[in-house]
Amino acid sequence: MKDVSISGLKNELEKFRLSTVKISERVNSVGNIWNDDNYASLRSQIGELAKVSRTVIESGERAYQSMDKFFNIAEEPV
Repeated sequence: MKDVSISGLKNELEKFRLSTVKISERVNSVGNIWNDDNYASLRSQIGELAKVSRTVIESGERAYQSMDKFFNIAEEPV
């Protein structure tokens, strides 16, 4: 149970991180084609998404560290 729960959370966080990076890279890659106010707004919003995503990822990392500690304590003999 321990390894499945923790590895599942790690996998989901990694997928989320990769998705965030991918969307940021794609928006930045079209910057030389789109050079208008709408693109500037989109790029700004993606920057905000990246900041919030970092918070989500950091919280998730703390969560799986806590889960690991919890499972280690639960497995200790009484």
